[in-house]
Amino acid sequence: MKKIIIISIALLLTFSLYAQTQKTVYRYVVKFNSECCGVPDAAPLLTNITKFKKKHHIKKLSYYKFSPIGREGEYYMAFQLKELTEKKQHLFIKEINATVIKMKDKGSASTKEHMVIDKQSLSGRTTITKATL
Repeated sequence: MKKIIIISIALLLTFSLYAQTQKTVYRYVVKFNSECCGVPDAAPLLTNITKFKKKHHIKKLSYYKFSPIGREGEYYMAFQLKELTEKKQHLFIKEINATVIKMKDKGSASTKEHMVIDKQSLSGRTTITKATL
């Protein structure tokens, strides 16, 4: 009887740990949204990130692209910002927010801080790609 209880507890802990590893908190996420005809171009965002890196002497900055999220090309650019100090994270978010607000050529873009992305709740066709700028 003790063995069954111990095995049951071990299985529950294993499943619990596995479920937790499927969820990741991202410090800053840019969501590319479609309102009928596709999503905004990411070029202004990438240009400003490059300028930010030069201005603040940052060698590399990584993000994860979750794509597709919807049916019209929606996707997320999710930054953990581990490469930046807390102060530079706040500066990055402030500067990039100013860019994202202006991105309205097709669809729109929005942001979210400390977003939890549960990989199991994503569509089966969503892929996750890591990119470094």
